[in-house]
Amino acid sequence: MTKTLTAYLVDVEKRTIRAVTFDAGNSLDEIRRHIGCRMIDMVRIDRSHSIVVDDNGLTDELTCFTVLKDYPSPLAGNLLIVGNDAAGETVSPRRPIEDIAGMLTIRFPVLSPTFEVLDGPVVFGSRVTGFEVTLKGVAPVVLPTGSAH
Repeated sequence: MTKTLTAYLVDVEKRTIRAVTFDAGNSLDEIRRHIGCRMIDMVRIDRSHSIVVDDNGLTDELTCFTVLKDYPSPLAGNLLIVGNDAAGETVSPRRPIEDIAGMLTIRFPVLSPTFEVLDGPVVFGSRVTGFEVTLKGVAPVVLPTGSAH
């Protein structure tokens, strides 16, 4: 009988978090598959939970990143939240997914056009003269169990 683990997958592009299951006997390959990278690192949330991140994620161009409350560095790419037992082994998370989602803020740039009004003898209207960039932030939306969106 295959033992399965549950973890919480943060899809940063979709700005969602959902529960996923995978084979505990093949956990490293499954973790890599879920977050989409080969080199991983662990960020400790508390004594019983960690976030698995792309170890090289911050070296790539980013369309968004995630901020973990009280953690000094941004996290890049999709994230997988797992539990840890007393021996340091990977287990299913104990905290509810809503608690974990509340600790995360996905930050992304928003481009807002700036306009110039044209009020001349021949041309009337407006044109885009540039863009202002601001960073917006949202908590990931918790998807229902079994949702693959």
